[in-house]
Parts: sequence; structure tokens; C-alpha cells
Amino acid sequence: MLKRRNVIAGTVGWTIVGSQAVRAQAWPSQTVKLVVPYAPGGASDALGRLVAEKMTALLGQQVIVENKAGGNTIIGMDAVAKARPDGNTLLLGSTTLATNVALNLKQPFDPLKDFQPISTLADIHDLLAVNKDLPVRDYASFADWVNAQPNRPRFACSGIGNQPHLWGEFFRSRTRLKMDVVGYKGSADAIRDVMGGHVPVLVDVVLPTGNHVAQGRMTGICISAAERSPICPAVPTVVELGMPDLVSAAFYGLVAPAGIPAGVAERLNSLCREIVRDEGVKAKVAQLGLVTTGSTPAAFVEKVKFETELWTRVVKENGIKVEGQG
Repeated sequence: MLKRRNVIAGTVGWTIVGSQAVRAQAWPSQTVKLVVPYAPGGASDALGRLVAEKMTALLGQQVIVENKAGGNTIIGMDAVAKARPDGNTLLLGSTTLATNVALNLKQPFDPLKDFQPISTLADIHDLLAVNKDLPVRDYASFADWVNAQPNRPRFACSGIGNQPHLWGEFFRSRTRLKMDVVGYKGSADAIRDVMGGHVPVLVDVVLPTGNHVAQGRMTGICISAAERSPICPAVPTVVELGMPDLVSAAFYGLVAPAGIPAGVAERLNSLCREIVRDEGVKAKVAQLGLVTTGSTPAAFVEKVKFETELWTRVVKENGIKVEGQG
């Protein structure tokens, strides 16, 4: 009886594995949709379209981008969380997988339970810069200038609650520099006001801010990376300044609905690894200020957990409040 049970169990196990293998082999049998939870035209959209283009070429099956912006990416994420887990609906996931949780935003899904992270794709680091007319040329003179101000100077960011804002708060608390934040609806307005002298300091991602620094329209203080950026190579890293704990970046990765067949997830991970190693992709991604990454699904899960814990601590320590908190 025992042997018979083992045979039956083994047969059932083979059937399950076999059916998964068949489904993985058959995938994709239709157009694959990559949901980008951002509006068309920005760096996020450009990255999503680049990934879709390369996946189309590698798979021999069309991969299309569908923009579903709104709700701090929650609208697009929710659409994927509720999609059939067959590999035909995917998400260009981002740092909001972690920061939305850290900010305690109301979400109709659980980022760790309702998604299957496949692979990281790219990072974009943060840059701290100041108005070019300030008597500041490096981190030491910047710290001296902040400490000498009778009133707390303000730093501009492209939106309250996004990753650059949270990193700015992290930087401020780590360095004990007393500054306040002023949030804008996008980088363009924040950059304009800093270059115009209305706000002295800016924390933003490395592009487009790095271009203004490289062209002398702002002064770069530091970048939140371990290596200098080719966008503004004269700006030192936080590692060079002796603050390696401040290394951080907004990240992007490929995400699927939870329950996707293991074989399909493995093939998607292999595709991502191939895409981020492509020299042409690296060059195009660099033009967006991004650096290609790539990871195992398990490492991606751990990254989301780490980022969630980090930004939850930053939010609580700095009393950050945003609309939509639970």
C-alpha cells in the first residue's frame, strides 16, 4: 500500500510539473501586455518601451506597453495584481512597491503577496544640488552654509513622498543638517525654482538635474551612488564623502501577478538578464540616467523588503504625511 501511494504521489507530482512545463513551453501564445504605471513620455515610460521592444525581438511575440498612470502607481499595479497569472500581463514595477507601503497608503493589494517579482532592471540615483550663486562648492562648504543660516533653508523635490524626497529626508537626518522640504508636482518646476534662486537646494534623480549641473547651471554636492555618474562625473558619491549608508536609488523591475507558472517566471527572468546585459540597452538606458541591474526573483523580493523597512523608518522618524495614508 505504501509503495502504491508513493507511485501515485510521484505520478501526481510529475503531472503537476509536466503541466507547468507544457504551459511554460507554450508561453507566449498571444500578445503580452507590459503595464507601465506612469504617463507616457517620461523616463519610466521610455524604459518600459525599451524592455517591451527587446522582449518582442527575443520572444518572437509582440509585447506592448499599456500606460495606466495615477494613484502614485496604484492604479496600474492593481490592474496587474488582479490579472490572470499566465505571464501575459506584466508590470514595470518601481520603488513604489516599497515606498507606498512605507507611507501607509491605502492599496487594494499586498505588494509582497499579490505580485511575483521577476528581476530588477535598472536604478536611477539621487543627486543633491544647489543654486550656482550660493557660496558653496562642495559638501563641506554646503554643510557650513546650511549651519550658518538663521532660518532653516528649504530643499525642493519633485513630489512629497516619492523616493528622491525620502532620500532627501534620509540625507538630512543622517547629516544632522537642518533643512525643510518643499514639494513640487514634477522635476521641471523644482529645477526652475532652484536655478531661479527661489529655493536654494534641490534633491532629484540624476536626470535631468545632472545635465544642468554638468553645464554649470547648478552646483552638484553629492550623488547617492557608489560610483560617479557619467551624466555629471565631477560630482562625488556619498561613499567618497564617507557616508556609504546613504547609497540609494529609485529602482525598476519586472513584476508578474502572484501564481505565475514557475517555468514562465524562469523564462522571464532569463529574458531580463539577457536584456540588461545587452550593450545597446545599456547605452540607451544610460541616456535616461539609469544604470542596468538584473537579479534573481529571490534577490528582488529581498530588495523590496529592505527598501520597505528603510523607508518605513525614514517616514516614521521624520513624521512624513501624504494624501491617501491609511
